[in-house]
Amino acid sequence: MVPYGTSLGVTAETLHLGTTIRYHYRDGSALATVVERTSERVTFVGEDCDGTFTHDQIDRLFATDRLQVVLDDELHLPDGASLER
Repeated sequence: MVPYGTSLGVTAETLHLGTTIRYHYRDGSALATVVERTSERVTFVGEDCDGTFTHDQIDRLFATDRLQVVLDDELHLPDGASLER
C-alpha cells in the first residue's frame, strides 16, 4: 500500500477520455471527467470545476498532488456535457 500523498509518477499520459480525476484548487476540490485529449492538451469537466491544461501543466499538478486519478465507474459531467470522440 502506498501512503496518502505519495506520488507514483503519474503523468499526463495516464489521462484518457472518460478518466475520473480529483482536482484540488484554492477553495476545495472536485471530481471531473476527462472529455478531450490532444497531443498537447487535456480538458476535464465536472459539476464544480473544469480546465484545459498542457501536458507539462498536468504533470506538475500530479507532482504536487493537486490532481489525482480516481478509480471510478461513473462520469462526473455537468448536465449537457459529453465526451469528445
